[in-house]
Amino acid sequence: MFAATHAQAQSSRFARTTAENHRVWRSHYFGPSPSPLDSSTLTDPGATVYTDPAPGELREPQAFLVEQEAGAIVRPHFHYVDQFQVVAAGGGLLGRHEMAPLGVHFAAACTGYGPIEAREEGLAYFTFRASADETGAQYLPAARSRMRPGRRRNEVVDQIHLSSPEALAQRTDNSLETALEHEDGLAVCLLRLAPDASVLSIDGSLGQGVTLMVATGSLLQDDGVFPRWSCFYVASDEAPLLLQAGPEGAEVLMLRYPRA
Repeated sequence: MFAATHAQAQSSRFARTTAENHRVWRSHYFGPSPSPLDSSTLTDPGATVYTDPAPGELREPQAFLVEQEAGAIVRPHFHYVDQFQVVAAGGGLLGRHEMAPLGVHFAAACTGYGPIEAREEGLAYFTFRASADETGAQYLPAARSRMRPGRRRNEVVDQIHLSSPEALAQRTDNSLETALEHEDGLAVCLLRLAPDASVLSIDGSLGQGVTLMVATGSLLQDDGVFPRWSCFYVASDEAPLLLQAGPEGAEVLMLRYPRA
């Protein structure tokens, strides 16, 4: 299992600039850096080559937070692995699609998406991957020749509404809400936990593992407190994670990756 809090990730926060001279910050939770750290701009990596995992090789998962200031635009691009993006704060556009918390976007490997444009309040979103891609964004149309064959797939879950702190603290039972689920294992679920309650996470073995994000409240894990915007990854060969809510309850977003 991999785990990190927002406070831990903030120590890695750094900014880059877009072509329009707007700032975009990135904070690493776990896994290798998704692109070289020595670049101060959002540019096409060009010669960076992605190599598939060797048979039996398991690469680390990735979790990182992107924050775009008002007006910042990330140009259309793709990545070489499946990924989820979760809108955590602010608002903006993904292509022509409105983005707001708690929206979820899934893009399959080599599926183009974007641009991502932040509105006046800025835009903060997580990127989650079960298998690392360190090559950076492959910007379109320049990188189109580097796209690999395969099923192109974009899935969007519009706003998942979260409870107010007052309503969450008054919960007396747990509930699991499934916003998206497919036969290949792809799933988006929100677990609402009453204060001090415990329950197992969804089963990662039905797909390629599960990423969890604390959306509201807190979890108590391994003698530590994991508040809002803490993240976890549980591999497909690991048992479901026993989630223990803190005294204020918890709402946990669970994202399961599709089988290869």
